[in-house]
Amino acid sequence: MATPGALRAPSPTPSAHSIVSAVEPQHVLVLYASETGNAQDIAERIARAFRAAHRRAVCVSMDEYDVVDLPHEPLLILVTSTHGRGDPPPAMRGLWGKLIRKGLPEDILDDVHYALFGLGDSSYERYCFAGKMLVRRMHSLGAHALCEPGWGDERAPDGVEQTFVPWLKQALDTFVPYLPGPSAPALPWNALPDPIYALDPVPADPADDLAKLSLNGSSSSQVPDVYAPKGWKMATLTKNERVTASGWFQDVRELDLELDGHESYPPGSVCAIHPRCSAEEVDTFLEMNDLQAEADRPIVIRSTIPDQPLPPHLPRGPTTLRILLTYHLDLRCPPRKSLFEWLGRFSNDEREEERLEEFIADPDEIHDYATRPKRTIVETLADFRATKMPLAYILEALPPLRRRQFSIASDSDAHPGEIQLLVALVEYKTNLSIPRRGLCSSWFSTMPEGTRIPYEILPPTLELPDKGTPVILVGPGTGVAPMRAFLEARVAQGAAQGELDSIDLYFKEDWEKHRAEGAHVRIAPSRDRPEKVYVQHLLREDAARLNDWIVRRRGHIYVCGSSNAMPREVREALAWAISIEGSGTMTPEESASYVETMFDDGRGGEESW
Repeated sequence: MATPGALRAPSPTPSAHSIVSAVEPQHVLVLYASETGNAQDIAERIARAFRAAHRRAVCVSMDEYDVVDLPHEPLLILVTSTHGRGDPPPAMRGLWGKLIRKGLPEDILDDVHYALFGLGDSSYERYCFAGKMLVRRMHSLGAHALCEPGWGDERAPDGVEQTFVPWLKQALDTFVPYLPGPSAPALPWNALPDPIYALDPVPADPADDLAKLSLNGSSSSQVPDVYAPKGWKMATLTKNERVTASGWFQDVRELDLELDGHESYPPGSVCAIHPRCSAEEVDTFLEMNDLQAEADRPIVIRSTIPDQPLPPHLPRGPTTLRILLTYHLDLRCPPRKSLFEWLGRFSNDEREEERLEEFIADPDEIHDYATRPKRTIVETLADFRATKMPLAYILEALPPLRRRQFSIASDSDAHPGEIQLLVALVEYKTNLSIPRRGLCSSWFSTMPEGTRIPYEILPPTLELPDKGTPVILVGPGTGVAPMRAFLEARVAQGAAQGELDSIDLYFKEDWEKHRAEGAHVRIAPSRDRPEKVYVQHLLREDAARLNDWIVRRRGHIYVCGSSNAMPREVREALAWAISIEGSGTMTPEESASYVETMFDDGRGGEESW
């Protein structure tokens, strides 16, 4: 008799789900949601491990997947990071929103058999929370877990590898018997697999602009000055001004963008900007890998695996290797373990192979060599000069160049047709005394006014309540950017009340103006005097006001800034203020629980980086 939700396995010993299947699986689907690229890297490693075991695997970002097909996926592996205070990462939100819709049948995923690996940092309060939510929801919709979920902790002695390696072995042992394929031993880690992408040449057409460029030699001038991802809009830079003193340790810029259209956006919105790799780094990469002759030939990218779509960061039309390296692939980020595995497959040099094997066997070696000193991929390749990266594998070996996101510091009603950003340029020396500047920072620092910039406006994660509800805004350093937008909007509503911190007093004139208009604005001079004063100190001083706003008037609290100890210490200061130790009537335990519930219920919010 058929049992719903079961799979047919080729093993002679049936498991709990091995009797029958509505759809016999032909591949395992790996769905991932990645914020910084770590979850995508893990997902791609999982897919490669299945292919090394002679089984088909398809790897897709959650935001590129049609959730309607999910009930018909017999074998599924989910990989997700956690965003903010336990929130799903942006790439997971669409799928998650559909999974939690009311009215879904409790057995809608009864034919789905899955495993999950979550990534997180155990120093955060909601460690791997997005993955844990997803496991609970999959179970409630009838999906069957074939093995225990794995939780990758960046704080573990061996990092994520400490749990990922044994979890991957368990997943392979569990899933492989259900998939068609030979019973041959898996390929060793250093065996070079067939490439999953083909870079097909585009016949030269004199009428085609890209072809014309490719026939004029191999100059970096063949790269377009501007690249706009599909659906993005264009703006013009009208202001690029340093707002910190010339002798101050950090270069913070105000960037004003004039939009081509009068696009309206709510306060708290985020502006995404797509960076570019420098021509010097691209030329260095091409030279180190003997790819100069291939740099400017028109190509089109094609997947070689059935059902495997191109990942969203790769272009769909004609392009060139130089354009890919400039706008689509990241040469600047520190290499992960997967890059060393690729180099081990490419290498024919005995000494370099031995060194690469040491990296792959010991995560501490990678941390000490690459992560801690923040070596870039280009710098790493320079240390393995005898190892060349073949053209056919570049798209798999190099990570995607990810957009950078900045909180918008302006309200669109107060500044129609304009976006204002407050950007701290990343510039420092590594522990090897190597000067380092962030990718976007290198671009911004020399960007002249009049530069055309592609942008995308992303919806806010924090939203203002009605004007009768008090709002407490806490924004240390460049965290004041979204707070300025919120305060401009509150003033327009006729209800301006806020708590703000500033290190270098960015937008000083605005705070003075809004204070005169009725806002309660306080400045915490945390760097410009010997006696440090931080936002949490001011919150404790204002305990009576906070107790009135938060408890009696059901106010909201929003915190933006660095994701270090600041958000936690702000919540502790709020809990103290509304407790009997401050100006409230709650016990310390009750007040701490009250503040946490505020953030859970949407009366509190954090935006940290």
